[in-house]
Amino acid sequence: MIKTLYIGQFSKGTTSRMRGEVIKDLLKPDSFQVIDTHVPFYNTPRVYRSIGFRYKVGPLIANVNSYIKKHIDGYYDLIWVDKGIFIDAKTTQELRKSAKTFIYYTPDMSFFENKSQHFLSSIDFYDTIIYTKSRETEYYKKYVSASKLKWVSQGFSETIHKKYHGFEEKDDDVVFIGLAEKSRFEMISTLLEDGVKVKLVGKGWSSFVKNYENHENLQFLGESILDSEYSKLISSSKMALGLLSKRFPELHTTRTLEIPACGTALLTEKNEEICRIFDDHEVVFFKDKEDLVCKIKYYLSPENHNKLFAVMENGFNKVWVGGYSYKSIISNILEKIEL
Repeated sequence: MIKTLYIGQFSKGTTSRMRGEVIKDLLKPDSFQVIDTHVPFYNTPRVYRSIGFRYKVGPLIANVNSYIKKHIDGYYDLIWVDKGIFIDAKTTQELRKSAKTFIYYTPDMSFFENKSQHFLSSIDFYDTIIYTKSRETEYYKKYVSASKLKWVSQGFSETIHKKYHGFEEKDDDVVFIGLAEKSRFEMISTLLEDGVKVKLVGKGWSSFVKNYENHENLQFLGESILDSEYSKLISSSKMALGLLSKRFPELHTTRTLEIPACGTALLTEKNEEICRIFDDHEVVFFKDKEDLVCKIKYYLSPENHNKLFAVMENGFNKVWVGGYSYKSIISNILEKIEL
């Protein structure tokens, strides 16, 4: 009897849930238990959620750990913890005793925006740490041996991130989905002022949207969009932005894979991590905001549609055939740990 436990955010639309469902589908265990950390998170009053999320202290941390310990049910062949920044050392030690194989996965930075002393004090309990930010490798090595570390790219869901529109059905608007940041304000402003139409989704954009109220080139579609609606929005346009955060040194993000998976051309900065995945024939690289405007206008001109279509198809084939789906990534992980 194979018994597994998945601990992570399991709300609709979360990438954590996407990975959990892939693990269940791949292993087909006799018992697949989920401890959804969003349950205690949303059952904690908003003020304590804010404090806990920012400082990793207070009732939120206590509630998450109490909830996990309450739902541990015996011994498991595999326990997979996804983004466990609120899980303290005592809970992690208890999980360690309850697991034959104990895996930690994070799609986020662990030593910058999401740094957590709970995770760092627990890190050595895990058999394997799976991470997606190569610039953090040396930070991890200060806490665990290199043999415990495995870098993987971000991924996409084969069931959610896919083509919904043919080339002729796509419009010329550029899609951007993501949190507001100063650098992103500047980028989107440049696009709008230079005549590029933008479909925008994300939190923190209210002041920006107010400044561009009634601007003919901006469509603000709300603070969030989930699951198939997210993919349909990306797929509806010929091009979408995969802007990287400037608050911390990330080199690629989930949208780096999700956009090509939806059959849309990815507009992205060029760096060593993205160049591990794509070449110049598979995405549209840009150097700065002026270069971005030039590239968009070049590829959207009717005489260059064949070149744009080739980029879309090459990017789509790269991620779907090249092993960048969660199914491919997680299958490779489970094979190596002989599950």
